[in-house]
Amino acid sequence: MKEKIVVREALDTDREAVFRFCEKTWSWGDYIPRVWDKWMKNKSGKIFVATIKNVPVGISHVKVDKVKKEAWLSAARTAPEHRRKGVATAIARKCLKYAKQNGAEKARLVTSSDNKAARIVLQKLEFTPIAEFVEMITEKIKPRRSLKSKWSKLRDLKPIWMFLQKSEIFSKSARLFTILFRWYSLTLRDLEWFITQGKAVVYENRGKIEGLTLIDDSTAKEWQENTIQTCYIDGNEETIMDMLNFLATYCHKQGIKKIYGFTCKHQTVTSVMKKLGFEEPDEVEIVYEKKL
Repeated sequence: MKEKIVVREALDTDREAVFRFCEKTWSWGDYIPRVWDKWMKNKSGKIFVATIKNVPVGISHVKVDKVKKEAWLSAARTAPEHRRKGVATAIARKCLKYAKQNGAEKARLVTSSDNKAARIVLQKLEFTPIAEFVEMITEKIKPRRSLKSKWSKLRDLKPIWMFLQKSEIFSKSARLFTILFRWYSLTLRDLEWFITQGKAVVYENRGKIEGLTLIDDSTAKEWQENTIQTCYIDGNEETIMDMLNFLATYCHKQGIKKIYGFTCKHQTVTSVMKKLGFEEPDEVEIVYEKKL
């Protein structure tokens, strides 16, 4: 007889059971215990729990950006002994319903290329893969020569935006940028935020913007490391090399020990990064999208 799956909003009393089946998600454990309290208090998102006979056997988190009208699904976990029973599908449907009820017009999530089980569920839920990304990492940080890269100023906002509209990489990225492992639509307002925060590097040649790199320090705050990440990289071989040299010099001066190079899986970008000592991962991160 098929066991009945009930999906409901998470209760704080679920935490021990959830943490227990998340213990071996990766060799080092899972990030769920670190974010549980924050997610439980956050009014723009929900944790949903699936239960069988009143025992938590799966979870997922959904967060809605009401300005962009998009939702992000993450942290899909199922207890090992209850996999292949439809738990993940049931929770995902609940998350999608919540997202739509709260104004989202599309939902996205990410999964690794080697996660075949997740990809089967996503196909069943009619998600479409829209872009591929890689997380390239380097600790080979030293001063490097750059010629035309600089920190962007607000006067560069419109020229950068015009550059992006014609960019093959922007299109291949599905017009997304990432902070940690969440992907967002890159809007003019986001670009303005990066610039005002001193987190946008541009390559300028004779007054023309020919390259863009966005960075963020959330990795340092979230993971308690002396690190930064790239959120978006765009340009040709020459401009990307120059911008990353500029970034390496900045990191060396700041004493930053590691760069997480999040980027669209594009030959031009990844080949330059490998030349600079970034290590390419075995798996690709695939972003999926579904219209609601």
